[in-house]
Amino acid sequence: DKLWGGRFSGSTDPILEILNASITYDQRLSEVDIQGSMAYAKALEKAGI
Repeated sequence: DKLWGGRFSGSTDPILEILNASITYDQRLSEVDIQGSMAYAKALEKAGI
C-alpha cells in the first residue's frame, strides 16, 4: 500500500516509485542518522557556530 492510500487517482511517476522504495532503508537508518545529527550540532556549538 502507498502512503497516500488512494487519495490520488493518477498513476505514480516511476522515478517517484524508485525514490519511495528506499523508505525501509531510511527507517532502519533513522536512529543513527539522528545520533549523527546531534553529534554534529554539538560540535558546531563547541566551535561557537
